[in-house]
Amino acid sequence: MLRIGGLMRLEVSDCEQRDCFHRLHIMCLLWLLVSDCEQRGCFHQLHIMSLL
Repeated sequence: MLRIGGLMRLEVSDCEQRDCFHRLHIMCLLWLLVSDCEQRGCFHQLHIMSLL
């Protein structure tokens, strides 16, 4: 019984880990996109301020 429970737990944790990595990957990509936009916006604002 313990062996079966252990195997089931391994399968579940494997699925959870994959899902977790998938979510982290998506969040990472979104964060990169957002930070890239923020940086461009920041540089754009700095450029405008320097022109003024």
